[in-house]
Amino acid sequence: MLKIKFLQNPFIFILGLALTTFTPTPSPAATFTYQGDTTTQPIWRRVAPGNPPTLISGERDGTLGMSVPYSVFDFTVDQSGLYTISGSSGSNIKWDIFLALYQDSFHPSQQLNNVLIASTTTTGGTAAFSRELTSQRKYFLVTTGRRIADFGVFTNSISGAGKIIPIPESDLLPGVLVATGITLLLHKRKNYLQKR
Repeated sequence: MLKIKFLQNPFIFILGLALTTFTPTPSPAATFTYQGDTTTQPIWRRVAPGNPPTLISGERDGTLGMSVPYSVFDFTVDQSGLYTISGSSGSNIKWDIFLALYQDSFHPSQQLNNVLIASTTTTGGTAAFSRELTSQRKYFLVTTGRRIADFGVFTNSISGAGKIIPIPESDLLPGVLVATGITLLLHKRKNYLQKR
């Protein structure tokens, strides 16, 4: 007759149960979506589409190219991997959106420095691309129009394996530092007056 021993080694059973219960599962892809408007933004002479772009708009034709309003979104990711970036124009008025991704820094008059990829749509639809991003590096997503008449409300999405972390605009940093300094001075003054 066949004898079955239910638990020959309780340690192996407990270890197996623990591994089954606590095995990490891959986290779902993170998506960060934001809206903006290029209508009243500064103007720049954008890059031409490419991976990476090698020309500024108009260089091949010997023209001034496209000088269009733009908006910049600074961000970083907490996990290296493949990320998909997409942008679409507003739902009421469609315009040809143009996206350019920069790494480490962005300056509107040095368009070809640090640019990784640029993509556009010619149908008023969605511009999209995928790119490997490295954790803790700064990225700058520039949203602009394909032509001079292309500007307005837009929605951009960034999705990938890790969390997308917006970086506060550097223009706000001096104001934040001043406000923090004033707050500290007022707090010290209050403590000084209470001790008297």
